[in-house]
Amino acid sequence: MSYELWISFRYLISRRKEKFISIISFISIMGVALGVTALIVVLAVMSGFDNDLREKIVGTNSHIIIE
Repeated sequence: MSYELWISFRYLISRRKEKFISIISFISIMGVALGVTALIVVLAVMSGFDNDLREKIVGTNSHIIIE
C-alpha cells in the first residue's frame, strides 16, 4: 500500500474514541462533492444557453452579407 493511501485510510477510518473526526471528514467530503456537482451542472447549463443563443443569432442573420 502506498504512503498516500495509508495516510488517507488512517485519517478517514477513525477509532471508536475518535468518532467525531470521522463525522467531520464525512461532512467535509460531502460538501466538496456537492460543490463540484453544482459547478458541473451550472457549467453545462451555461454552455447550453451559449449554444442556443448562437444558433438564434446566426439563424436570423446570414453568415455573409453582400451589399
